[in-house]
Amino acid sequence: MDIAIRAHLNGWKFIFLNDVKVLCEVPESYEAYRKQQHRWHSGPMQLFRLCLPAILTSKIAIWKKANLILLFFLLRKLILPFYSFTLFCIILPLTLFVPEAELPVWVICYVPVFMSFLNILPSPKSFPFIVPYLLFENTMSVTKFNAMVSGLFQLGSSNEWVVTKKAGRSSESDLVAATERESKVTNQQHIPRGASQSEFTEYNELKEQKEAAPIRIKKVNKIYRKELTLAFLLLAASVRSLLSSQGVHFYFLLFQGVTFLLVGLDLIGEQMS
Repeated sequence: MDIAIRAHLNGWKFIFLNDVKVLCEVPESYEAYRKQQHRWHSGPMQLFRLCLPAILTSKIAIWKKANLILLFFLLRKLILPFYSFTLFCIILPLTLFVPEAELPVWVICYVPVFMSFLNILPSPKSFPFIVPYLLFENTMSVTKFNAMVSGLFQLGSSNEWVVTKKAGRSSESDLVAATERESKVTNQQHIPRGASQSEFTEYNELKEQKEAAPIRIKKVNKIYRKELTLAFLLLAASVRSLLSSQGVHFYFLLFQGVTFLLVGLDLIGEQMS
């Protein structure tokens, strides 16, 4: 990103090839995805602090400067995480406990749906997943908001660089195939006829090493306290909304609270040892 911005400020133009597809491996566990998103939102905020003077003094057009500062940095990496976190995780549930406070329906429904449509427009096949996408993105706003603040103010976690753990496979079928190959190789290992004493000794040593190898224990689910705290707040607000006959708020708070609960208990994604 740093190289791309410096090239853009020096007048270089980029051509994006939309027909080119590149295979990649996505994070398999929530912990890996969480660290990846923290890095992707903390890094741009640090880059924004460093590049802002260069952007303002560059010779590119004013509208390009505005696009770079307002849309690329502030809107995507600062405003949207702040909006999602404060509105849906803090303000909305707290209004249920304050009778004088009231949020209009369009703030809760229309604005998030409109923003989601803008994100899904480039890939129409993702339209059926718009509801889980909204719920999960609101949940991830906690991580993104923390990353944004740490990167903007140079806090301790902004200097962490954790490489996303990879499992070396692209699908479940790859894992099954690898297991079958390993099983076949193990079953085919035997002592051939006429083997020498040294080969027999080597085979026994390999067998003993395999038997003495430590058993891989499945990782215990990690507990995320921030997500669990917000889950209890949202679920309590949903009960309050049900008692006060506010149907729209109830359904949103219920589903969002359950999503936070699943994430807080680390029940999303695979458990990688």
